[in-house]
Amino acid sequence: MAAHPYPDHLFGDLDQPAKGALHHISQTRGLHHAYRIFPWLPKPEEPFRITATSSSDLPVHRVLLRYSIDYGKSWQEEPFLAGERHWDTLSWSWLTEWRLDFGALTEGSDLIYQVYAELPGGERRFADTQSAEADGATTFRLEFNRQNQPPAWAEDARVYQVFVDRFNPGRGREWLQTADLTKPFGGTLRGVIEKLDYIRELGFNTLWLTPIFCSPSHHGYDTSDYLRVEPRLGTEADLRELLDLAHAKGLRVLLDFVANHCSNRHERFQSALAGDESSKAWFKWKTFPQYESFYDVPGMPCLNLEADSPARAHLLEVARYWLHFGADGYRLDYANGPSRDFWLDFMQACKAVNPDCWTFGEIVAPADEQITFAGGMHGTLDFFSCQALRETFATGNWALSHLAGYLENYWVGFPRGFSRPAFIDNHDMNRFYFTALESVSAQVAALKLLYLMPGAPIVYYGSERELSQRQSIHADGALGFDQAREAVNWAEQEGHASARTMREMAAFRRENPWLSRACWQARELEEQRVVFDVGESDRHLTVEIRRDGCDWSVTYE
Repeated sequence: MAAHPYPDHLFGDLDQPAKGALHHISQTRGLHHAYRIFPWLPKPEEPFRITATSSSDLPVHRVLLRYSIDYGKSWQEEPFLAGERHWDTLSWSWLTEWRLDFGALTEGSDLIYQVYAELPGGERRFADTQSAEADGATTFRLEFNRQNQPPAWAEDARVYQVFVDRFNPGRGREWLQTADLTKPFGGTLRGVIEKLDYIRELGFNTLWLTPIFCSPSHHGYDTSDYLRVEPRLGTEADLRELLDLAHAKGLRVLLDFVANHCSNRHERFQSALAGDESSKAWFKWKTFPQYESFYDVPGMPCLNLEADSPARAHLLEVARYWLHFGADGYRLDYANGPSRDFWLDFMQACKAVNPDCWTFGEIVAPADEQITFAGGMHGTLDFFSCQALRETFATGNWALSHLAGYLENYWVGFPRGFSRPAFIDNHDMNRFYFTALESVSAQVAALKLLYLMPGAPIVYYGSERELSQRQSIHADGALGFDQAREAVNWAEQEGHASARTMREMAAFRRENPWLSRACWQARELEEQRVVFDVGESDRHLTVEIRRDGCDWSVTYE
């Protein structure tokens, strides 16, 4: 098979052997805990096990747990037991497994702990950071709260992602411009309001709005004021109307929450650069005035979200504010940036306002790392399914047998109560339709499977109209992710196969909510055809995926 013309790297590239190997080595050499708890999310009154590993280049006498169950007022220590050793080729060392069985804790308990190794001469080495001092160690935390489960409505969520600046200008206006993808196009909240019926008729019951807070950019992922709506997009009154109308029409609304970083135009960052000490505490500094920034982008300084940081307190206030305003939850941008401890407090803040809210994080990481965020959010975006659907139907890099193996192992490593909303593309990758060389049958097949799989389906705006893009985000001289953010042409005729598929599959999923809990088993497997048994309890479905030349089909009965 000829090489696909568009490289299709997903954000992170950890599936690439070289990068995956480096990541693995970084997680194995030294002493590591990385939130390895079994079961993954222990309930109140349920015993659990804490595990760690040490590599043979570290002469470990013993490993200890330093912990507190009274919010740090007093501390106790317990030793781990040494378990099996096994050889790890990538780190070129023996790995020793350490385990500690912890008794059950009551509802509302908050376990704060550190893991460290004793070395010869009395030296200590703390897990994950490899720090010799407690001040530089990772402090882990577990909250025992039965309420940190996804709301019931999330199981039946069908999410439409709206990139507000590129969706609809509203009030009969034309786009400001459509030539320069790095500049604002003129989409507004009013434009979203006018399309609520359109979105509902496509079968969606949930909106995800990309960032709407004050920002100097068209995309909004560099917030300059978390408590104000960006004037280009509209007003607080517009947002209020959008939320009220959406709720009246049976639609919930999720806001995009960026906690890891903000804009360098944020007033606190400007004050910090001017020397204000209280403002300096909001940010992460190398050596002042040099600061840490998101992927070294100067316009996105990283926030300091440690326990006593004023930035942390502010963002928790922001989370409460917009839920009070009427939002139904948050998509959490770059959620592996802030600490897990921050997300535990974030969840508490959200639940205190709206126990029925839904939060899920953008975490591009191996599965065993994603699950460690349980308790601080209801789940993580399902990049694995995104990769599976793109590699099968868009690029053709996966054989059907590879897809079958993935679907049969969908639930491995994830508890059933952990949300995994799935998608085929978004604002940070080439559109599926473009990557599939504008094959309608490929996109329709991928969409059908997206709605049949367990995770709540998320569809990127314009996919129903088979919106494409000018060139790959990876092309020489391209504008990166902006290439996948074209404006919708509302003058174009409707009647696309993708839109019909969304309506059909939304109705089918609504009638069969058990699909969100179903297991997949390949019954027949051929080179160009696979048949699955899909079942949960006494309910079953037969799904067939077939390829005929360049055409795909997915049928079910």
